This record gives sequence, structure tokens and C-alpha cells, in this order.
Amino acid sequence: MPQRPNVLIITTDQQRFDSLGCYGSDFVRTPNLDRLAAEGALLERAYCCNPVCMPSRASIFSGQLVSRHGVWDNGVNLPDDVPLVSHRLAGVGYRTHYVGKTHFQVTGGTPDQSSESGHRWEERFPDWTGPYYGFETVELSIGHTKGGLRGHYGAWVRDQVSQADWNRHQEADMRGEYFFGCNAFDWGLPSELHNSTWVAERAIDFLDHRDPGRPFLLALGFQDPHHTHCVPRNFADRVDPAAVPPPDYTEGELSERPPHYAGARDGSFSGYTFDKVTDVEAREGRAYYYTLVQQVDREVGRVLAALDRLGLTENTMMVFTSDHGELLGDHGLWMKGPYPYEVLIRVPMMVRWPAGLPGGRRIGTVFSHADIVPTVLAAVGVEPDGALDGFDVLPLLRGEVDRVRDDALVEYTHGPGGLRLKTLVTEDRKLTWYGDGHPGELGDLAGDPREKRNLWDDPAGAAEKAELLGRIIDRLGPLERRAPMLVHGA
Repeated sequence: MPQRPNVLIITTDQQRFDSLGCYGSDFVRTPNLDRLAAEGALLERAYCCNPVCMPSRASIFSGQLVSRHGVWDNGVNLPDDVPLVSHRLAGVGYRTHYVGKTHFQVTGGTPDQSSESGHRWEERFPDWTGPYYGFETVELSIGHTKGGLRGHYGAWVRDQVSQADWNRHQEADMRGEYFFGCNAFDWGLPSELHNSTWVAERAIDFLDHRDPGRPFLLALGFQDPHHTHCVPRNFADRVDPAAVPPPDYTEGELSERPPHYAGARDGSFSGYTFDKVTDVEAREGRAYYYTLVQQVDREVGRVLAALDRLGLTENTMMVFTSDHGELLGDHGLWMKGPYPYEVLIRVPMMVRWPAGLPGGRRIGTVFSHADIVPTVLAAVGVEPDGALDGFDVLPLLRGEVDRVRDDALVEYTHGPGGLRLKTLVTEDRKLTWYGDGHPGELGDLAGDPREKRNLWDDPAGAAEKAELLGRIIDRLGPLERRAPMLVHGA
């Protein structure tokens, strides 16, 4: 067994699993993340615990399902009593540091409500550096793209530009006519001042100046490729819109789904009228999204190079994932929400640890974000406790077993009094139950991988439906907790 490893956890924001070359994309260039997959293990069927940012991130860092940690929607602060991987590793001597987006607390509240509030951020940053949720020190970015020039990142940019340029960088030029959330934007902020660049620079600085006598937990939170899709004008490594497939949408397919699906497309539920998006706007929005993925890949490559240069690669356990996916026009919908299609709830997930795991493995069985923390704890040698809902997957990553779980649970609550749904994904089935009287959803992932049909009312599936519903009830009955909402949707 190698000595206790360093741990590096990288999260992106709203990144589809199929946005990487190693997951099969033939038009997105991601050589550095492809390298990570080739040298480690790639989980082909990894699922988030919730398809929006704050609940998902709470699960990634706690190893708990949403019903246990209580962060049931955006706008809900992560309760202070939830133990995170940072608390656990700090307790055994690790140096813990976070760079980038955490979203453990609301960004739209007041400074009294949230350490991540964007209001009057200049009064707190860059002087405040933690501690924060078990991380000894933090360097935070708050928000996204042109709305994300805040926190430590905002202070870093502001120190390097004139007031006139600072003001200009708060805006970007939208391509197309209709705003639908995922538009392509041309941004005057140079790529050398972009958030992804900053995350890599601060990560490398931490690695260069770390205490070599202490193992470290370093977490990096990239803001991209979350909407809006603002690409710096001077970033040259772009995805050609002509090379990007159009959204996978079949007219009428939403008629088999609960009514909020069609309401999201026509604007009555989501506030955006997605059926007004033109083919050109859709292709450009998608191409700019994938360009942001390539920009993240470039910066991950710089971090990989720093690990190599410092001799840290061999015994650093590196985890890469995203908080959730992105609809990106598929099924006629954009962004995220209560639509548990694979492109939204299935995420990229890779683990590399040369000293402790074989490389070059592709694993096709179901994995959950809740499994990350138990796996890290097993690698570090920290005993798990009853506050974890995931599994240690080291035996799976080493090829000692062929599976550690039969299904993954995804939960979603849409604001106070809104939709409440639970989705259970198995090897070849997906069931979604609604707690508000909506008809549910049952999908055949093997026979209908594009998810065009809903088999909920098919009598042939009645027994299977009952069995899967029973699993959800058995698992969640003792758990559900809701922390207070401070700011709806923030």
C-alpha cells in the first residue's frame, strides 16, 4: 500500500458527460482530460445526486444524498453540521485548500446570510481567506462568466485592468436575436484573465508553495461551461458550429412526459420560450459551450504539468467530475431543472492514482457522486461512519469486483411548494416518481437510449415499476431533511 496520497478534486459546472473525447465526442478536443482518463479509470455511468448546483456540490463533498444533507435546491446554504471530506481529511493532518467555485452558500443573499454573497463583495475580498467548511484556506469565485467577476477572482482581475476595462468586462456581445439562457456571447475579457486561467494559476501557486511535509487536499472549482456561454474574443481554440450536431429533438416527444416538460419548452414553466430558438442560435450556443470545455481542458493540462514537474503525479489521487450536465437543446430544452434525462444527470467522472490504481480502465456499471467521499476516505485510510450514503469503489476501480451498487438515486425539489421528484437509475431502467400527483416516468435505457418514450402507463412494466418505487421508499423514508431556504434560486 502506498503512503497516504495527496487528493486533488476538480469540478466543472454543468458539463455533459459526452463533451469529452474520452467519452466519444469527435468534435471536441480535450487531450488533457483524455490523458487523465487513459492513465486512470473512467466511469461511463456516473450520476449526480441532484441536477442543480448547490445540492449536487453538497453531495460531492459530503458523500450524502440530498435528503440527508438537506440542501434541497439552489438558495439553501449547506448546514454547518454536515461533515465534508475537507473536515475529515483536515482531522488527520491534511492541508486543505479550495480554489474557484464552491457554491456551498447562496450567491444572491446578503453578506450576513452568506460568505459567498455577491453584494458588496469588494468589502470582504481578497482579505478573507477562510477557514470555510473544513478548508483551511479558500480563494473563491462567485457566479459565472460576465456575472462572475467577484470574490478573490474578481479582485485578481480588478488589480490588473483599468476602470474603463473593468466596466467593459461586465458585459459581452450576444450573438443572435432571442435570449434563451444558453446563447453564444463574444467577451472582451482576454483569456489570460479568464476564470479558468485564474483557477489553474492559483492551483499551481498552491502546489509550488505547499508544505512538503503534509499531504494535501486541493479542490478546484471551474465556473464553466455553465451558461451563459461567454467566450473570450482572443481564445483561438474554438469548436466550429458547423461541426456540432444539432440538438436531438423529435417534434411531439414531450407529449408523453409530465406537463412541465412542454411548459418548459413553450415558456409557461421555465420563463424561456425554447421553441423560438433558431437553428443558427442553437448551433452557436452549443459550439461556444464546447469551446468553454476546451478552455477548461487547456487549464487542467497546466495543472497536470505542474504535478509532473513537482513529482506529485504518482501519489496524488485525482478526481474529475461535474456537478451535473446540460440539456443544450436536446429534447427541446436547455440548461437544467426537473428533467432527468441522461444528458443532464449523467456526468463525466474519472479517477487517477498511479500509485494505487491501474490505469486505462473503463467501467460501465452505475456510480453515484455519493461514492466519491467514501472512496477518498478508503484511499487515505480514514474509517467511514454512518453519515455516508455512498460506497467505497476502490475494489471496482482495481478490477476486484464488477459492481458496487445496483442503482443511483437522483433527487430534485423545484423551489418551495414546487415539483418534487425522485429518479432511480439502474443498469437499463430509469424511473421517476413525483410527489405532487404528476404521472411518473419509466424509461428503457437499453431499448430507447435517446429517451423518446415514457413507459409509465405500459401494463407490461407494472411489476417492475412497483419494485423500483419500493426501492426509493425504502431508501429515503428515514432520511429527508430540509435546511431553510434563504434566497429562492440563488
